[in-house]
Amino acid sequence: MARILIVDDEKGLRRSTAIAFQLRGHQVEEAGTGEEALEFVRKDIFDLVITDLVMEDMDGLELIKKIKALCPISSVIMMTAYGSIDSAIAATKLGVSDYVTKPFTEDQILLAAEKAFQRQKMESTIRVLQSVLIDKYQFKNIITVSRELKEILRKICLVATQNITVLLMGESGTGKELIAAALHRVSHRKDRPFVALNCGAFPETLLESELFGHTRGAFTGATSHKKGLVEEADGGTIFLDEIGDAPLSFQVKILRFLEDGEFRRLGKTITRKADVRIIAATHKNLEHEIEAGRFRDDLFFRLSACRFDLPPLRARKEDIPFLAQHFLKTYSSEMNKQVDMIHPRVYNIFLGYSWPGNVRELENTIRYALAITPKNCIDIEDLPGSLQKLVREKILPVYSSDQPASLSDLEKGYILSVLEKTGWNKKKACEILQISKATLHRRLKEYKQLFTAETTEAAEIKKD
Repeated sequence: MARILIVDDEKGLRRSTAIAFQLRGHQVEEAGTGEEALEFVRKDIFDLVITDLVMEDMDGLELIKKIKALCPISSVIMMTAYGSIDSAIAATKLGVSDYVTKPFTEDQILLAAEKAFQRQKMESTIRVLQSVLIDKYQFKNIITVSRELKEILRKICLVATQNITVLLMGESGTGKELIAAALHRVSHRKDRPFVALNCGAFPETLLESELFGHTRGAFTGATSHKKGLVEEADGGTIFLDEIGDAPLSFQVKILRFLEDGEFRRLGKTITRKADVRIIAATHKNLEHEIEAGRFRDDLFFRLSACRFDLPPLRARKEDIPFLAQHFLKTYSSEMNKQVDMIHPRVYNIFLGYSWPGNVRELENTIRYALAITPKNCIDIEDLPGSLQKLVREKILPVYSSDQPASLSDLEKGYILSVLEKTGWNKKKACEILQISKATLHRRLKEYKQLFTAETTEAAEIKKD
């Protein structure tokens, strides 16, 4: 049940609109003038205000501006018989949720209100979520409702105050650097520098120079003395990204520094000390790298005293709507575009996709869609070609309903569509789905109970 204020100097329309909402259990107030509406808003909080654009005592846009100043959380729908692009744009800039042109049907105004409520609910959830993360974790840039990731964040908070090395393992794009920076911000080192070094981005000599510094003439091109990151970050934190790509000879130097905090600049014999915390990260399986002789086991054991395995986005799909809304809000503001919606069928595609590039890929997808869409709502045609191709080939299911399907339905539909596409080749399907054979077998066992008719799908499932 919502609190709704209807503002219109046309009494008949105002009354009939109010009755339509009252019959559906909402509490409705009516105002015949702009001033009367402001009196209501000063005394009470309304979930939704539906107001006419043209009234005798006050311009509708001016009224909306005043309502938003008094109660920013109220959603506003503007109705008018004088539809114009200019007024619609002006209303959107003031934060209007929707724009309906008179005469409208009962269904049209009810649908506009329902969209406003859904958007309000989403924004409220995100505000609560961000508030919880800021207050409890102080990880204000990390958005999640995933139990698994929340538990990881909780444990990170516990180790943040300890002077212990941390290893973050996870696929590319899962937010390892973001979490490393958040860990630093809640540690006692938060007032000292946080610096990052990508171990796969430099040749061996330059990598050592970046971390430990060098003297003039230490190698070709070293024309002056240079402090390394361990000195610049003294008292703070160093984030060694892609530690799995570090050369073996460099791994020895990292291990030595971890043991006693001592180092030497390239070209110097004098030993120096630095007090820094090391947070390392990699997308590689370090156990496999050790077996292949590409990573030192003693360094791995030293780093993994406090290890966190970050889940890929496909394992926490409940976060996708919140992350998508966050990126939509961030980049629409950055690009100065009035795009404030993602169509439900696009969410269905997002939830059915495996996101091999994880959160970074989702972020880039939203950014791309925002850049090319001419509308105020991201739809299928605004998505990158790779996603559209999967939709055309029916690898990703598209639901015609305006209401997003449940996660379980999407997962089932996606798994079955991939199996059909691969001719029920379970090995190939597992590769596409990026799940183990055991997981696929378990899912198919669950789906057996959902089929009562002897469909092709049922027959194939029962073979398993």
